[in-house]
Amino acid sequence: MTIDINAAHKKKGVAIMGGTFDPIHNGHLRTAVDILDGYHYASLRLIPCFQPVHKRQPSITPQQRLDMVKLAISSHDGLLVDDREITREGPSYTADTLRDIRAEIGPDEPLVMVLGMDSFLSLPTWHNWQDLIKYAHLFVVSRPGWEPDLISELSSFSENYRAASPHELQCKPSGLVWFETLTPLGISSSMIRSLARKDKSIAYLLPEPVQNYIEKNQLYR
Repeated sequence: MTIDINAAHKKKGVAIMGGTFDPIHNGHLRTAVDILDGYHYASLRLIPCFQPVHKRQPSITPQQRLDMVKLAISSHDGLLVDDREITREGPSYTADTLRDIRAEIGPDEPLVMVLGMDSFLSLPTWHNWQDLIKYAHLFVVSRPGWEPDLISELSSFSENYRAASPHELQCKPSGLVWFETLTPLGISSSMIRSLARKDKSIAYLLPEPVQNYIEKNQLYR
C-alpha cells in the first residue's frame, strides 16, 4: 500500500507575508507558493504596508502597490490579499497587524508570519517586537549557506522559542520560531524599479498583468 505523505498533512493555519511590494515580483511569489504548498497552510495572505517604518516611502501610491498584488495572485487560489494596513493608514506596525488578525481568526487558529533573515536580524528595532510571538509564530527564511551571527538578545529569543519541526507550528496558535532554508530567485524590487527608470524590459521578473500595469501607468519612470 502506498501512502500519500502530502495527503497525511491536513491544511491548517494562516500564513502571512508583509512587505512594501514596490513592486511585487516573482521572487515574492515563488517564496509564498513554496511555503503555502510545502508546509500545508490553508492560506497565505500578502499584506502590503501603507507606510514602511524602516524604509523610504515608495514613489508610487499605496493603492497602486495593492492593485499590483491583487493582479499578481489572481490565478492562485491559496494566495490572498489582505489590505488592512492600506486601509488603516499611518505607520505599518507589524505588532498591530498581528493583533488585529489574531482577533479576527480567534485564539486557537495557528498564525504564521513569514519573514526573511534580514528582517529577523532587525527585529530588535521593531515597534513592540517581543509581542509578535504572543500573536503568531515566526517562520524565518534564509538563503542556503548563510548562517549569520545573532546578537545575544536575538540568540536567546531564538533558543527560547525554537520549534522542533516546521509542522509544530500547526499544532499551537503562536509562540514558536522556525528557521528554513529556501533558494530565492535572484530578483528584487529595486532591480525592477531601476530597469523601468532606464526604459529597459522587466519581462519575466514579475507576472505579466503586473508588468502591463506598470507600463500602462508609467510607474517608476
